[in-house]
Amino acid sequence: MRKKTAGFRRRSTIGSWYSTGISQTMGERMDRELLINEAKRLDEDLLWSMTSCFQIATWWRLLHWVIGVPSVVVAAVTGLKAVKAADPQTLVYWAITSAVLSALATFVNPSRSAREFHNSGVRCSALKGKIRRFWQIDCTTDDASLRKTLEKLADEKTHLMETMPHTGGGSPTG
Repeated sequence: MRKKTAGFRRRSTIGSWYSTGISQTMGERMDRELLINEAKRLDEDLLWSMTSCFQIATWWRLLHWVIGVPSVVVAAVTGLKAVKAADPQTLVYWAITSAVLSALATFVNPSRSAREFHNSGVRCSALKGKIRRFWQIDCTTDDASLRKTLEKLADEKTHLMETMPHTGGGSPTG
């Protein structure tokens, strides 16, 4: 049987000293702090990704209006010119401009791109909330599976980064 001596130190059966209680608690606290720090890094990365997705979605929505409104106006002017048919050469320019703007609106499809980036931003925000709850709530408990939970959240973030539209800059899975 081991005899308790001097505070939190005990003597093992082979005569060497080891610590109990405090070091284990400090070790668990350090492990928990490492998990919280990693969760905060994931949270910050998602903040940047979420922000860029929402900003890019805004840009695409603006582009949708920048292409769409002139396209409608040019088509209307082309129709009026065709009815009057005073200057056939000007009519051709208006018709070509209308066709180009319509093609841009169709093939660039800014509304679809805006929707994709917005949805990616929403998914980033949802995952960011899960990660925040992990380090603010879950890490206050004595749950032994905290590391596994963090790994699942990190895998979910990686999958999200792989499936969302590329926002430019470095690696999309960063």
